[in-house]
Amino acid sequence: MIQVMTVTDGQMNDITALVESAEWSGTAQKAIRKLTVSLVHAKEGDIAPAKVENGSGIVLRFGEEELFRGIVFNAEYKPGKLSLTAYDQLIYLTNNKDSYVFKSMKASALLNKLCTDFSIPAGTIEDTTHVISHMVCDEETLFDMVKKALDITYKNIGERFSLFSKEGKVQLVPFKKNSRKWMIETGMNLIDYSYGESIDKTVTKVKLQGSDGKQTVIATAENKSLQKQFGVLQHYEKIKDKSNRAQLQDAANMMLAENGKVKKTLRLDEVLGITEVVAGTTIIVKVPELGIEQTYAVEEDTHQFSGRYHKMSLALSEMS
Repeated sequence: MIQVMTVTDGQMNDITALVESAEWSGTAQKAIRKLTVSLVHAKEGDIAPAKVENGSGIVLRFGEEELFRGIVFNAEYKPGKLSLTAYDQLIYLTNNKDSYVFKSMKASALLNKLCTDFSIPAGTIEDTTHVISHMVCDEETLFDMVKKALDITYKNIGERFSLFSKEGKVQLVPFKKNSRKWMIETGMNLIDYSYGESIDKTVTKVKLQGSDGKQTVIATAENKSLQKQFGVLQHYEKIKDKSNRAQLQDAANMMLAENGKVKKTLRLDEVLGITEVVAGTTIIVKVPELGIEQTYAVEEDTHQFSGRYHKMSLALSEMS
């Protein structure tokens, strides 16, 4: 069973008895997790039901596990009903804009600085190791700044990091530390799914232009086999960081390896709920009728709770 509590001035108020349903969701692209709760909002005798103010805290628990701790951003009242929408701490990364010039800074240090500058509680921020020599952010959200820094880090060291909120604090850890090996299988816990293949974003050639400080450097990587199937589909990009030819070639090879393939999408439309399976984690999916048995990254998740029933839907992508 779920438990829902509001938090006002540090005082927790259990409102579980009023909850009709709750939906908890998120996407890997935006990192923010959202909680929508539908409540009974009826008058008891001569006492009017209390309002829930925007800015109040709200906590969702499932058994002994805390799933969500966030802030109410929207309260909608209808006769006998109240719907609350809340977001976790990452909302403050997406809802704040500014301009910065970062010099010789790691993505992890950049995130720590933004959390300090905007009074956002920070938890575990693990060292991202790669030093970004120069990065300009003009009128961008704090989230876009962090995402840009993490993208640069991935292009240089090939490691992805998960950005999320836990117990009211922003966290950044290597993706591999945030993965799970749950099995989702038709005939067991998978009820409904949809599957598709596309080459809309397939790349068969990568061309990068950079500078080593003295002259322009060009690096290319291409997949001749895919070009025979789909033609030349080139990704071209100017790299602002100073790079020598070997570094630029490594980056081009990495981009081709990641994007030089047919994009296969699998959406699990109804699955028996597992609270640990959220955007940014990985799962194993087995669908014998499609010949599928492999690991996928969870891109989007929606968990629905109604009474004792918990179901989820997931948008997945193949692991690189």
